[in-house]
Amino acid sequence: MLPLPRLDCAPLRHPSPRAAFSARPLAPRGSDADASTAAAAASDAIVRHVATGGSSLEADLDRLDPALSHTLVASTLRVLTDRGVPAERFFAWASLRGGFSPSAHAHNLLVENAGKLADYRAMSRALALMSQRRLSLTDRAFAFLAPSGSSRSSCVEDAARAVLRVLDDVGGPCRASGVFSLVKALASTGEFDAAVSVIEETRRTVRYYNVLVAAKCKAGDFVGAREVFDEMRRPGCDPDANTWNYLLGCLLKNGRLAEACGLVETMERSEPVEVPDSLTYEILTCHACKAGKMDSAMQILEQMFSANITPRITIHTAFIKGYFNAGRIEDAYKYVNDMSTRDRYSVNRNYSMLAKLLRKSGRTIDAGRVLYELMEKGLRPDHSAYVKVAKDLHKMGRGDLAAELKVMFQRFSVQADTGQ
Repeated sequence: MLPLPRLDCAPLRHPSPRAAFSARPLAPRGSDADASTAAAAASDAIVRHVATGGSSLEADLDRLDPALSHTLVASTLRVLTDRGVPAERFFAWASLRGGFSPSAHAHNLLVENAGKLADYRAMSRALALMSQRRLSLTDRAFAFLAPSGSSRSSCVEDAARAVLRVLDDVGGPCRASGVFSLVKALASTGEFDAAVSVIEETRRTVRYYNVLVAAKCKAGDFVGAREVFDEMRRPGCDPDANTWNYLLGCLLKNGRLAEACGLVETMERSEPVEVPDSLTYEILTCHACKAGKMDSAMQILEQMFSANITPRITIHTAFIKGYFNAGRIEDAYKYVNDMSTRDRYSVNRNYSMLAKLLRKSGRTIDAGRVLYELMEKGLRPDHSAYVKVAKDLHKMGRGDLAAELKVMFQRFSVQADTGQ
């Protein structure tokens, strides 16, 4: 069984105070302010024309002649939706403007506009256009299904069924991405009954159920997530590695260590799902490192290597930060050095990460040594880490050390120029 860290109660660490910034709000200056004001004015003018409508709408927009951009079109679509104004004619006009093509995001906003107005014919036309252009739907298209203060779950379910009928009629690429996005949109707003209804009317797939499990776990509702887990197994829709990992992450995040241990044991006995997988190890090691249980984390890492699973960079980052936060700087260095032979693809990132942490803690010379050692191995450090360390060395009167780093770093530019 994979070892899990013990959770001990430890006093909270208070961050060191930082210098306060001015209470004045940030505001664009100069040309940025002018551009922002112009864009807002153009959007307002477009909305007024579209809201007025009439047979001369397109001619009125032509005379207005706004400088179309993806930002302007998106903001205009959002305002039209908020005000309950149909956006189809504006979208068609914008699509015909020379040199401009609405983005996939804008197409999703057009679907949302039709849904907000319950105009399912307009939604069908918008979806058909997306299928024609091979654009995928996102959950943004169905944001109108989020329950408002006066809406009831039954109303949301009715609207979801109406959307599903439109998706079935349109078919094509939009139906595949649309059903998934519909389930995701409903789950993200807590409309789980409606989401389950959509799944039951389409097809019981692991991908759809995982959306529900992920949403329950994000809300910290492990009981609800486990109910979905059990529900998906009854019709023969076996959970995959992602399902198990969602549950494990939820338990660890909420401090339910004993249950997490039991879940890991169940995972190891499960068939035919290939768990624990790389993400399982990442969840366990990152949790252990955050809890300061570095020895337990190292045991898990060794099991990863034994299983021929290459650690992702997030695991290395968790170890380096874990050692550093625990005041075990030498162990952090030893870890980075050891990994340079065991996982050569992470060497640059690991050394650069350690250098950044050393610099932030005031150990600038040590940070320089770490970067120098990395370059001695023939590897180029993160550019921002190099620049910041070199600048700090100059500020503290160690221009000699900064010069050494510069000489080493310039070798990579020479190599690039010569094609080596």
